[in-house]
Amino acid sequence: MLELQNIKKDYPIGDGVVHALRGISLSFRRSEFVSILGPSGCGKTTLLNIIGGLDSYSEGDLIIDGTSTKEYKDRDWDSYRNHSIGFVFQSYNLIPHQTVLGNVELALTLSGVSKAERRERARLALEAVGLGDQLFKKPKEMSGGQMQRVAIARALVNNPDIILADEPTGALDTETSVQVMEILKEVSRERLVVMVTHNPELAEMYSSRIIRMLDGEIVADTAPLSEKEREAEEKRLSEARAASEREEAEGGKKRRAKREKKPSMSFATSFMLSLKNLFTKKGRTMLTSFAGSIGIIGIALILAVSTGVNAFIARVQEDTLSTYPLSIQRYTQDMSAMLSAMTGVSDTKDYKDSGKIHVDDSLGTMMSAMRSTVENNLDAFKVYLDAHYNEIADYVSDVQYIYDYELQVYTADGKVKVGMETVFSHMGEAFSGMTAMMELGGGGMNVFSEMIDNDALLDQQYDVIAGSWPKEANEVILVVNSNNQISKMTLYMLGVLDPNEIDGEMEDLMSGNYVPTEMAPFDYEYFLGMTFKLLTTADFFERAKTDADKYTFEGEEYYKWYDRRQHPAFDEATFVKENGIDLKISGIVRPKAGATATSISGAVGYTRELTDYILAKNAESEVINQQKKTDTVNVLTGLPFERTKYTPETIGELVDKIDAQTMDIFYAYMTDQILNNPDFEGRINVKDLESFLGVYMLLPKAEQTRVFSAVLDAALSDPLNEASVNTLCSIVSSMTEGITVTPQNFVKLLPVLDTQRHVMLALVGIPQSPQMPYPVAGLVSLAGEENMARIYADVTETVKGMTVNEEIFVTILSTMTADDPAFIQLEETLYGMAPQIDATYESVLDTLDDAEKASPAAVNFYAKDFEAKAEIEAFIKDYNASVSEKDQLDYTDIVGVMMSSVTTIVNAITYVLIAFVAISLVVSSIMIGVITLISVQERTKEIGILRAIGASKRDVSSMFNAETMIVGFAAGLLGVLVTYLLCIPINLILRHLTGIATLSAILPIGGALVLIAISVLLTLVA
Repeated sequence: MLELQNIKKDYPIGDGVVHALRGISLSFRRSEFVSILGPSGCGKTTLLNIIGGLDSYSEGDLIIDGTSTKEYKDRDWDSYRNHSIGFVFQSYNLIPHQTVLGNVELALTLSGVSKAERRERARLALEAVGLGDQLFKKPKEMSGGQMQRVAIARALVNNPDIILADEPTGALDTETSVQVMEILKEVSRERLVVMVTHNPELAEMYSSRIIRMLDGEIVADTAPLSEKEREAEEKRLSEARAASEREEAEGGKKRRAKREKKPSMSFATSFMLSLKNLFTKKGRTMLTSFAGSIGIIGIALILAVSTGVNAFIARVQEDTLSTYPLSIQRYTQDMSAMLSAMTGVSDTKDYKDSGKIHVDDSLGTMMSAMRSTVENNLDAFKVYLDAHYNEIADYVSDVQYIYDYELQVYTADGKVKVGMETVFSHMGEAFSGMTAMMELGGGGMNVFSEMIDNDALLDQQYDVIAGSWPKEANEVILVVNSNNQISKMTLYMLGVLDPNEIDGEMEDLMSGNYVPTEMAPFDYEYFLGMTFKLLTTADFFERAKTDADKYTFEGEEYYKWYDRRQHPAFDEATFVKENGIDLKISGIVRPKAGATATSISGAVGYTRELTDYILAKNAESEVINQQKKTDTVNVLTGLPFERTKYTPETIGELVDKIDAQTMDIFYAYMTDQILNNPDFEGRINVKDLESFLGVYMLLPKAEQTRVFSAVLDAALSDPLNEASVNTLCSIVSSMTEGITVTPQNFVKLLPVLDTQRHVMLALVGIPQSPQMPYPVAGLVSLAGEENMARIYADVTETVKGMTVNEEIFVTILSTMTADDPAFIQLEETLYGMAPQIDATYESVLDTLDDAEKASPAAVNFYAKDFEAKAEIEAFIKDYNASVSEKDQLDYTDIVGVMMSSVTTIVNAITYVLIAFVAISLVVSSIMIGVITLISVQERTKEIGILRAIGASKRDVSSMFNAETMIVGFAAGLLGVLVTYLLCIPINLILRHLTGIATLSAILPIGGALVLIAISVLLTLVA
């Protein structure tokens, strides 16, 4: 029931107020045809808009089925209009670029109706108003009466409770008006129709109730609700609420939530509405896209040229940065093999005298070389280097050994882990993989880094502005830049600033609302003496204590180890404070004025003594030493590293290794596959029987006996005879190693025999060899329908109560054979579900951050100058000549592959040019913003229609967002394509002017995609 209680509506006009409605109180029946009459300006349309949720009331209350709307939010009104209201306007209000069918479908798209159902319901609605043959016409191709009928179909398609018609015949001739009124009268038989009209004749002829208004008040009502009707309606609402409460108590909350789902326009709908609108303005769209592409073309051309120049510079190798190390890493690519594959041939046959040119396919060799990784034996090289260090001592500033471990550093209170990982974890999903990338790239952005062990060189590069250089292993140095600055990012990484604040800053940055703030400077004393807590990764592992966590190695028992951090109740901060050692900032340094290079890569530098401390702790670690002692068994799981094949007899051991929660999910899945199979309709029939027999062994023994008792009862009845049963028993006896089978013990034996064949043989009652593979369906066809019906009914009851659990699951697996394909597949599945089952000895030690002093992950040589670097390379070549081929080193010359200072200049020029060209992007963005504003103003009618049928403000916004995204994508794509075409003449000009045949301007694919994304983003912001 719809009820208005003392509704008032005031409009402020200048300094005064217009009282459009002056206290309207009305109640409407669930189905009636109400006409509201009155002179223009009396408040009829305002009343109609308030009933429809298009306008809000100033005072009073609108009651919908006993529920007040005073607390309604925008989403509630959107849902109300979408589900309960259908509007019919005087001016039809059809979207011109949509077909008749599309206009009617639109309300259903907001209700989440599938495309097929949506189209069918719209078609039926149009047929109901006599337009079944006009589905694909545009509104401009129809008469006024036809368009009004389309509007009525649109109002009816979502099956609303209320139809609101605002002068539906105002623009129609008499004959058409009668047709429309007939439709509305028919509609009013099942729902409430409220019509505003100036035509009293039509109102008198078709309405069941007429309400007259004057100056915002009701002056007459021909059929108000009687007290009896009101009481009956209140009783109905009370019963409905009680039923709703019962439904919720019985688990109907989810069903009701689904039924009351708020309307929301999908991105696809927004996209298609915008695309169709753009196609109606093809010329303007193309010009806008071209204008937007100009800036993209400029930036793309600059990127293409700079990419080509930088690639050329990289090939020239301007070695000017002598302070960067020549690095030998444990794992590196085999560059020599790749080059040989690119230039050489692999076929050794002699074709010189064949008289033909033969092709050597070395591509595969080259690709293999590119994918291959060389492992350098740094253990042996370290021994050699330590023994021959005096040969290169005069050429190096330092030789640094790098070990593969992660510093576990925390703030003094243990609450924040220091480093990039913590910062990136607060910067959203887009940065979630950055920590791994930094580690892969050598950890160049780590906040902590080991300093070179050369005090003289450090003094040449840095000034100590407070405190002193570290004197103890647990002392570290803070590095600021030459302008006495430290980055805000470093403060976040050190835990000086709360990393949780990054979330808000990132949101502001992404939304364009970020405003840099000038922080108050820190005194030197703030950092001097600041402490951190240091642990090793192994410190976080704890030995298990229960017998269930034991494993055996070479006759001895060991306990498994667990990562404390994986336990939900683990208090990391308290553990760190109690077990970590203190790291203290002893001094603050900055680069000397005029220094061309500095060697400390992180914001905090630590000494080699701290590295030695960590290596010593690892050497004493119980979990690491236990893993090295029991080297064929994973200490974290108790499982052997080599793949173990489980048999039906031992499969239970594998199941026990999988955590109970995982197996419960697996059992639930198996049960669901049996009981909730879409082909299972709640009763067993011929279609289901074969599937049931296939899972028979999942039933507990008691259930098997019950099922087969019913089977035997059926088998001993017609059409079987006693002779057939005796024959069947004889066949079964021959398979049970001398046990005589009788009808009395047949039931007990059935569960241990081949299920499908013997059950069906019993049903059919014919003596057949049980070794023959009878298809179940074929056997079923031989049994009588009455006989089968009894079996189906009993089996159905059994299946309904069946639940798969560990006992049932392991039992069925144990009855299989090891070569059964089903068992092999299940064993593979279970093996993959076990924790850490694919781990290796090396991967577990990596997890524990094991590092041995004798086994570095990399060796860095810091040469004093270019001549010294050549001597170091000669030293390495001498070593390679002294060892076997497999122990020879393949190293990376970081300086050789670094870009020279020329690269910096090229990049600087590139950035300046991009900045200039970016101005055009700003201009085009402003232009696109103006175009979008014009589009909004052009489509106010369409916006109003969408809002009337329940679209939210967000839906309307997303429609225009989609439109600007389309324009931005078109602009970006056009800009990239034009750039690729322009690169052809540009490359010809560059090669002609420079004489360098290998110099080419080329826009990288990644850069092209980024530019398209930037174009879309800029237009979206615009």
